[in-house]
Amino acid sequence: MRGAHLLLKHYIYCLLIIIFTASLQPVMADDYPQVQILLETTETIAGETIQYPQSGQAKVTAAIITIAPGASTGWHQHKIPLVAYLLSGELEMEYANGKRVTLKQGQALMEAISVAHIGTNLGNQPVKIFVAFIAEEKSEFTHLSEAPSMPPISQHANAKVELIDLSELDHRLKFDIRYASDNNFMGKQLYSKSQALMQKPAAEALIKVHDKLQTMGYGLLIFDAYRPWQVTREMWDKQPQHRAYLADPLQGSRHNRGCAIDLTLYDLKTGKPVSMPSEYDEFSERAHPHYNGGSAQARKARDLLRVTMESEGFKVYENEWWHFDYQGWESYPILNVPL
Repeated sequence: MRGAHLLLKHYIYCLLIIIFTASLQPVMADDYPQVQILLETTETIAGETIQYPQSGQAKVTAAIITIAPGASTGWHQHKIPLVAYLLSGELEMEYANGKRVTLKQGQALMEAISVAHIGTNLGNQPVKIFVAFIAEEKSEFTHLSEAPSMPPISQHANAKVELIDLSELDHRLKFDIRYASDNNFMGKQLYSKSQALMQKPAAEALIKVHDKLQTMGYGLLIFDAYRPWQVTREMWDKQPQHRAYLADPLQGSRHNRGCAIDLTLYDLKTGKPVSMPSEYDEFSERAHPHYNGGSAQARKARDLLRVTMESEGFKVYENEWWHFDYQGWESYPILNVPL
């Protein structure tokens, strides 16, 4: 028994030595919490200096914001500092100062305060953002704002602006100005007046096209011509799912310069529009000028329109058989004169 007792004491003594020795070993880094810096900045993403509440009771509000696919936040401003972290998805952010960025999962930012901005989910999955507002207790966090109203400046826009009313230039033309009604893809009236304007050289070239088509038994039916930049801005913001067919407002469109026109053919005998592979403003493959489906007669009419327009200095847009840009459009400024 005495030997067993001594053996037990020896075992306990050895165990204490092992525990004591282990306590002297350096602690591995994995035993401590790991710190990953997401953001360190003294400015917002728009370059504003961050300022915290100077008086009153400070208050922090944390939330998770979810933006559905194809949806946007609308133009808005924050009145207080806001830090955001993208939990999932991708979000396109555009700022009134012309900056546009795409935020991806795992990115953090100090959001703009006084600079208006809009976020758009262009993906197929919901976007989730963790946000923390830092403010005084009674502060208003966010308010809606208007979209930018000043178009971008064209660097080489030195051509003389002389918009011509097509209805006064050629009384044979027919008109169905869709954006002067609610019969359009936006579902609302965008022009206060039904009018088709073009820069003078483009308008004169169009009349030459019309003269040629008249000898073949056709006339031109006009859907749209000059378009104020503000309308392009609204289309881009409100219909993000159709951006492949829309002009980027940061670049301005040929329509904004008065050098683009949307049109089709009408039959001189019946006065009715000629059948085409797709409807006007149909955002599908059928609208493409090289689409091989549909009837042979419709494709023939589409191709006749294209060949005749291109014979006088116009070029068809790659996604829309009805849209033609006039040569030299780059020389004209982006206009925002309302109709």
